[in-house]
Formats: sequence, structure tokens, C-alpha cells
Amino acid sequence: MDTRLVALTTMMPPLAITLLMGAAPNQDLTEGKPAVQDAVVDFGHPVHPQPPAPAHHTLYPDEVTIVKGGTVTFAMHGPGHGIAIYPVSKNTTRAHIAEDLCQGNFGSETPDPTICNVANATAAQPYTITDGNGKVVIDILEFPTQRQVDSTPGQLFSAGGLPGVLLIGSTATTRGSQVRYRFAEDGRYLVVCINRVHAINDWMFGFVNVV
Repeated sequence: MDTRLVALTTMMPPLAITLLMGAAPNQDLTEGKPAVQDAVVDFGHPVHPQPPAPAHHTLYPDEVTIVKGGTVTFAMHGPGHGIAIYPVSKNTTRAHIAEDLCQGNFGSETPDPTICNVANATAAQPYTITDGNGKVVIDILEFPTQRQVDSTPGQLFSAGGLPGVLLIGSTATTRGSQVRYRFAEDGRYLVVCINRVHAINDWMFGFVNVV
């Protein structure tokens, strides 16, 4: 074994070593995170003018942990968003979700705008999104049969989208819509924009842990 690696790991605290090695396949990702009663998540890049896709279709932070019965307020930034929440297995990582979306040349590490943002061509295709246990979470049909990412029976909550209207995002002079949801049960939850282009092409999703 490289002696330099030995020296490095002996100086690192246990948490840092865990992060370096990565999460175990069946690790409960809701455990060990500091929980708050209520959290706020920016749904879209909060700075205006916003950066180009996919950088402006983000959740920040993309993961929060709250106590059971607490709330998360999602503040909308930029146009054309809708929000949906789905329960997923507690070992579900971002890579588990990303690998079922448009890939391009970068794999499941980051969205590829060169390949994915081609006049909605990739967003129009059907997609099946599974969690860390391989269970189907969202079954996206071909566009326009399913116009939004919001018709899977396991969905816990949805706001915006069709039928109805997309949520209003903020501008340089206008405050965006806010959606607050109270989580009554513990677990891990996927939060995704139901705009097909935002979700499929730009990977606009995050997680809420409830402990």
C-alpha cells in the first residue's frame, strides 16, 4: 500500500474517510444528518440573471434533512417550474436517479447540455426512473401522451403543471411563488421538477430526508 495514502488517511477524521470511500450500497442515507424543524430550498438558481442550462435548473441545497412533522419551503426561481414529491428507498443516491435520465457523454455525474438539450428531442422520449432498490418511482410516457412528469401513482404531492399552470418563478424584480409541504412520515423523498425538459435534460431534482 502506498505509504503516502496511509499517512493521509491516518490524519483524516473518520467522517472524511467515509466520504472518500463513498456510501455503502444499502446505507440508510437519512441517518447521521443534522435535522432541522423547517428548511428552505431554492427551486432554480436564485441569482438573476440566471446562468444557462443546465446550471439554472437546480435545487439548492439539493438535499435537506428535517424532523418528522417539519416542513420544506420551495422558493421558485426562473420560469416554467412545477414540483412533485415521491417516496424512495433510503439508500437512493443522486446517481440512481440520474442514470435513468438523459445521459449524453458525462454518464451519471452531470447532465450533458450538448446532447440532451436538442429541441426537446430527448425530453420527448419515455423514461423509467427507479430508486436504490430498483423499484419504479416515475414512469414517464412519450410526449405528448404525458405532457408533464407527474402521473405516476406513487406520487405524494404535485403543484403546478398541466392541467393548470406552471408555478411562477422569480425575476430580477419579482418574487417567485413559494410552495411549503409538511412531511408527516419519516423516510427519504425525491423532489423533482415536473417540467420534462428541466427534469430529464437538466436533472432538476433533489432529496428530503425526514428523521
